[in-house]
Amino acid sequence: MHIENPIYSSIQTPYTQPYMAPTANMQRKEIGDQAIWTLSSAKSGNGVDQLRDDNLNTFWQSDGTQPHYLTIQFLKKMRVQEIALYLDFKQDESYTPNKLSIRTGTNIQDMKEVQFIELKEPYGWYLFALKTKLLNGQEKPYVSTINVQIVVLQNQHSGKDTHIRQVKIFGPREKQNQGLSFPDFKTPELTQYASIR
Repeated sequence: MHIENPIYSSIQTPYTQPYMAPTANMQRKEIGDQAIWTLSSAKSGNGVDQLRDDNLNTFWQSDGTQPHYLTIQFLKKMRVQEIALYLDFKQDESYTPNKLSIRTGTNIQDMKEVQFIELKEPYGWYLFALKTKLLNGQEKPYVSTINVQIVVLQNQHSGKDTHIRQVKIFGPREKQNQGLSFPDFKTPELTQYASIR
């Protein structure tokens, strides 16, 4: 039996930078619509709707002192596998995040950092994998959490407010027969009957 470490380990998995916007596929699904999104502050017309509209020309703009918080709260514990951010230093300059912290927890008071990221003049999509380290040294390719928080600790060139253009959050796609003990229909014993009519 594998017992999860009660405190998420900060596994420094390097981020990936996909050429195109990350989308749902056979391994992952976008789960952001199942959450309540809140911001520590926002300029009028530059809030959550702009973060989630799939338009790279819109963005969240904070309107307060650092750090800036984006909190994603699910109604139940969810498996979160990856977070994708679109950042654009070419357009946003000093509004672009430089140091980010990704935190998870069952409530706001017990948030733990699972990723610390430092980016230099970022441009494009950045995909951050979240993992849970088990006591036996193995890893699960997700974290189980109710809350995810993206914290902008510092901007490029010491800018005050921040711009994040898009955010996507992915969970692992569950297998249809998970938890059920269906036989493997691809074994040689069963595939020999595949052409029987």
